[in-house]
Amino acid sequence: MKNATVKDVAALAGVSIATVSRYINNTSYVSEEIAQRISNAIKTLDYVPNSVAISLKKTKTKTIGIVIPELSNVSFMDTVQGISDVAIQNGYQPIILSNNDNNKNESKALDFLLSKRVDGLIIATAGGNEEKILRTNKSKIPVVLLDRDTINKDKDIVIDSVVLDNFSGSYKMINYLISLGHKKIAIFAGTQHSVISNERLEGYIKALQHNNIEVNNDYILFGHFGFESGYELAREIVMSPLRPTAIYTVNNILALGVISALNEMNISIPKGMSVCAFGDFKYAGVLNPTLTVINQRAYDIGETAAKLLMDKIHKYDTWKPQKIVIKTEIIIRNSCSNP
Repeated sequence: MKNATVKDVAALAGVSIATVSRYINNTSYVSEEIAQRISNAIKTLDYVPNSVAISLKKTKTKTIGIVIPELSNVSFMDTVQGISDVAIQNGYQPIILSNNDNNKNESKALDFLLSKRVDGLIIATAGGNEEKILRTNKSKIPVVLLDRDTINKDKDIVIDSVVLDNFSGSYKMINYLISLGHKKIAIFAGTQHSVISNERLEGYIKALQHNNIEVNNDYILFGHFGFESGYELAREIVMSPLRPTAIYTVNNILALGVISALNEMNISIPKGMSVCAFGDFKYAGVLNPTLTVINQRAYDIGETAAKLLMDKIHKYDTWKPQKIVIKTEIIIRNSCSNP
């Protein structure tokens, strides 16, 4: 049987050859519905794109694209600073976009960056665009996943990523609270289907289990990652019959919402409630009381991702994907005490 051609794919998908070419090379926008038809045709025909055609010389733009969840998040801005410093040192200009933690926004952001012919991408993905990201990475536009790895499974590394040890960080923090005497520990876990939320929640659960403390689902609260969610969840849990003695949040913005709610309710921190968070930020040490956190090394993770991308751009043809896990540690300040 002869190998399938791009013409065969176009015929099966019911589109033009030019559209299939745009899809394969990520050179301009293709709607989700058409992209799915082309993807199905490629799988059905077992089509392998012509590597020579894909690798046609393109002029370097000396730009890289950065996609993050929020431009207002102080931790992500530190991460972007780390990326930008490395990029500029290497003669690249960063183009920074937000996906607002929404996969459709992210898809549009990727389309825009690809239309600008960026030389590489660093993506803190919202999830749901895995196929598109992999396709981009295979079309001579190197991609590094940042903070959230929704593609690699265990030791099967198919795309580069730089992530935090989310499980270990949460595990350490909950063990610390338990060492202070806490057993009623609430976690504000962000959105329910987030990779990082699930990893940090898993660390919370394992720490309780390893200390023979029952996992109470009433202490596991989901919402969003923003200030308002922390504020609302804190008021809800504090006024419930199952009021905890400590609140742990999976990011620092949630913690600020918690602190605001507790201050409004005249609940002293840490005497009335211990509060801690995953993620340090430059003002955590000037809050009153100062906030105990897991140091997520926001600048370092950005710097590491950018260095990885620079190497990948220059060595693309011989590159082997790798996953780098950044270790975390507790910074003990004054927001936690004995219950």
